[in-house]
Amino acid sequence: MSKKKKQKSKIDYTKIKRAAYELVVIQGASQKEASTNLGVSEKTMSEWAKDEGWRNLREARQQDYRTDVDNLKHVIRLISKRRIDIETEIQEAQKRGDEESEIILRKQSASLGDEISKYGKTLRGIEKDNKYTLGEFINAMDDIFTELRKYDEDIFNKTIQFQQLLIRKKTQELG
Repeated sequence: MSKKKKQKSKIDYTKIKRAAYELVVIQGASQKEASTNLGVSEKTMSEWAKDEGWRNLREARQQDYRTDVDNLKHVIRLISKRRIDIETEIQEAQKRGDEESEIILRKQSASLGDEISKYGKTLRGIEKDNKYTLGEFINAMDDIFTELRKYDEDIFNKTIQFQQLLIRKKTQELG
């Protein structure tokens, strides 16, 4: 095999591995799905996942604060949609004069309302627990850009306007 062909297959292999990482870790696909989609053996996929620690990376990603918040919001939306559907069913039961169905549906609606309230409370707690202050943000930013200045003064100077914009933005967000 020529040197060019070896190089090309190496590049393709790297791209496939990167795509596998994206599918398994980022998008949450199973290793089997990823191996089928990418035309790689399940054994190879398993070796990549083991060697690179994809399981831990995936779990950490799934347990991230933002993921938790997004998941809770999604659940609340689904429950809210179901409750709206039930409210429509209640109106239909009223039109038919079906009191028995109306009572059952109202109980379901009330139960969903309680669930929404509980999830909302959990969501507010998570958001409160994970909120940082403007002072903490500025301190972290200062540490990062101090190190950047030590590393490369020119890059630091190019980021000054960005730093000012970011501080303004976070001041508005965090007050």
